[in-house]
Amino acid sequence: MSQIEKNSVSSKNQLKKSQFVSYVQEEGTGLRVLFVGNSITRHGVLSEIGWHWDWGMAASALEKDYVHLLVEKIKKTNPDACFCICQGAEWERNYKNGSQYLEPYEAARDFGADLIIFRLIENCPCQEFDSDAFYQEYQNLIDYLDAGKKAKIILTTGFWKHPGDDTIMRVAEEREYPCVYLGELGEKDEMKAIGLFEHTGVANHPGDLGMQAIADMIAEKL
Repeated sequence: MSQIEKNSVSSKNQLKKSQFVSYVQEEGTGLRVLFVGNSITRHGVLSEIGWHWDWGMAASALEKDYVHLLVEKIKKTNPDACFCICQGAEWERNYKNGSQYLEPYEAARDFGADLIIFRLIENCPCQEFDSDAFYQEYQNLIDYLDAGKKAKIILTTGFWKHPGDDTIMRVAEEREYPCVYLGELGEKDEMKAIGLFEHTGVANHPGDLGMQAIADMIAEKL
């Protein structure tokens, strides 16, 4: 079994639709940072799988998920920065027709980000993965969220190795975006929350060490 197959957390119902776009800090006159992700970025309470919190799965605390680690790092040099989260699991699940699933992210587009960190791929079904469709729709998502065509863009591959990683890296190369390869992290149990959760899928998400590694690797591109 591949590491990504151990992620049995459903891509459905990670958040209510009204929560797809949220803010860590909405007001600010400085740098505007948008995080685009999935359960690793933000997952709401889902008691039936033993997840009782509302932050990046499976950090032990809000301040230890990769989003909030990066927020604190960025605020050290940009104290007036503001931060938005766009939870894209709905888009991932329907990536082949992704342009039909952009409307819930309108507020993230209107946020007018100066920096967008794309941290999603894991919920795009691996079986019969359509790299051509993903290639087109992923770029459509980027262009939709960067409506002002002003943002610096950072891409990442999957935490677990995914057949779409090569396509992400292709987009990064063609558009000259920095890209962070994360796939080796998901191969290491010490980067996960193994033993801390009964639900296998939750336990295979990044724990505190994995979240720190993700944040550090993205920070290198900042």
